[in-house]
Amino acid sequence: MGDPLGIGPEVVVKALNQDSFHRLCHPLVIGDPAVLRQTVAGLGLALQIIEVKGIGFEGEPGKIFLLPASSLPTGKDLQKLARDDSARASFAYIEKAVRLALTGEVPGIVTGPVNKEAIHRSGIPFRGHTEYLAEISQTKKFVMMLAGESLRVALVTTHIPYAAVAESLNEEGILNVIEVTSQGLRDFFRISAPRLGVAALNPHAGEGGLFGNEERVIAGAVRKAQGKGLNVSGPWPADTLFHRAVQGEFDAVVCMYHDQALIPLKLLHFDSAVNITLGLPFIRTSVDHGVAYDLAGRGLASSRSLEEAIRLAAQMTLWRQGAGGKE
Repeated sequence: MGDPLGIGPEVVVKALNQDSFHRLCHPLVIGDPAVLRQTVAGLGLALQIIEVKGIGFEGEPGKIFLLPASSLPTGKDLQKLARDDSARASFAYIEKAVRLALTGEVPGIVTGPVNKEAIHRSGIPFRGHTEYLAEISQTKKFVMMLAGESLRVALVTTHIPYAAVAESLNEEGILNVIEVTSQGLRDFFRISAPRLGVAALNPHAGEGGLFGNEERVIAGAVRKAQGKGLNVSGPWPADTLFHRAVQGEFDAVVCMYHDQALIPLKLLHFDSAVNITLGLPFIRTSVDHGVAYDLAGRGLASSRSLEEAIRLAAQMTLWRQGAGGKE
């Protein structure tokens, strides 16, 4: 459900108010009953919140099936919840979802927006969904990939300071991202021979060392990947690479740092991009936006990113099972 103080509850309710999702999959919300009921009432919808104790229900239009993981003192105004209580609750939802996924009770999870800083300040060491899911599932090789209709980006470094990016790059790490991304595109997007373009770190791909030497490390990883038979090239100057990808030359772009990837992606797919964690033993997609505290409780939040995340998680399940989908 995401952070109860954010727009997570609203986008969940808006998305699951659409009958089509109940034909696509059996969505189970992990969250807080009182928060969801107040959200439904505030939006003037006729949805029923049905509390369940586990898996084994059939999806049904007009109903949201909820596995409770918190019981917050909501009162009449959700926005008066204590920030720490809300943050700890949002983490509890993630924990319960992961347990269901790791035991095989659900094939995948779709995560709502949380506030990393708020969770950390509440006493829980947390750097983000991607890192936590990899740690709890003991996944060593994983990749944050974000996908829109015309652009997919995979990240070598994720939530670290910009000043630490250059020193964090090494051939093994970049090669891992190339390999996991290629496998993920084959498994979940039915692309038999994925074409990857790898972005340089420095302007003009370093200009032969004039603007930096990190491209030597990146080029070394690309050569090793090519030696393993992967269809990958680079490092390419980032200022032209994304245009080439959107024009169809590449199936995904491997990026060196967070904003190098997310700026072009959000420019093109601000409301519709989906965050995917590749390499996990279960499917995980997510909204590609934050908690938006300033919009919470106003009924103005768009649920499109969550809708796309649900659709993609369901489709990825079918592709993994070998049913449906096309290259």
